[in-house]
Amino acid sequence: MSTDDLLKIAETFDKNTGWFLDFLGYFVAIGLVATFLVHFYRYATGQSDWLGRSTNDTSQLTQIQLDSLRKEKEEIERKMIQLESEIQDLVTLLKEKEADLEEKTQEVIEMVHEIETIKSLYEELDEKYDDETYAMSQVMYTADEVASAIANEENFRQNRADIYINLLDYLINTIKGFREKNPRVVIHIKHPKKDDVLVHYAHSSGHSHRVKDYEPPIDNSAAGRAWRTNEVYYVPDVEDPQYEYDRKAHSNKYYRTILCVPLKAGADPSTRIGVLSITGKPVDAYEKIEIERVMLFARLLYPLIYMDTKIREVSTYG
Repeated sequence: MSTDDLLKIAETFDKNTGWFLDFLGYFVAIGLVATFLVHFYRYATGQSDWLGRSTNDTSQLTQIQLDSLRKEKEEIERKMIQLESEIQDLVTLLKEKEADLEEKTQEVIEMVHEIETIKSLYEELDEKYDDETYAMSQVMYTADEVASAIANEENFRQNRADIYINLLDYLINTIKGFREKNPRVVIHIKHPKKDDVLVHYAHSSGHSHRVKDYEPPIDNSAAGRAWRTNEVYYVPDVEDPQYEYDRKAHSNKYYRTILCVPLKAGADPSTRIGVLSITGKPVDAYEKIEIERVMLFARLLYPLIYMDTKIREVSTYG
């Protein structure tokens, strides 16, 4: 088909359909006017915005969003409450654990204290055991030497001073901390010619030669008090005037404590033959156990001194 043919068809269609196109034009114009009036009315009454969007749809959308946000808020609040509850539970649990830990810590501290106490007691007992064992060895040496001296009278008479120094040094060895306490022992017996004083009989090492010259009075001296009463007399401080002690003028004392033990057999005063005195450098130098040891040594030495002064009637001067 040629171009001329197409033009002819178009002219024919235009002639036959002109009224339809006019009608269609009017119809479209009327529709546009009507649409504009509807749009203007809806905009004026607030049912739509200037772009023609329905405000009801926007409100509905906004409500949906608000509901969603409200639900999210409620969910967040619920989770916050749940979280706070869990935190509170954790805090409570933590406090319980802290209390348990504190209790366990206290138990551990008490256990450590008990262990330290037991350890201290063990060490104290061990020390006491060693001390008692050593003291017992000195007692055994003393008993053996006393027995040997009684059995061998001739040797005793020849070595009398040395034997007594050894015996009294055994006693000193039983004193706790004897190096610091610097104990010295002297034995006095009743004077053969004077009734108001005692006389030197024997002494331990550490004394000067002047120890033999001192004659403690029966009255107003610690040794004299033990002799008179036939009882142990302990003076924790010779500077204390309440105690009976011979406070000689210009005396250079090296001690502050003195313990005097009567040499006797039992409680019968007639068996009394002398007084054993031991001094100590510090104030209140001797404990109960040490006083008891001095009393034990006084009893151990009694047979030898009795034999020497009574049965054999040897000289009472040292």
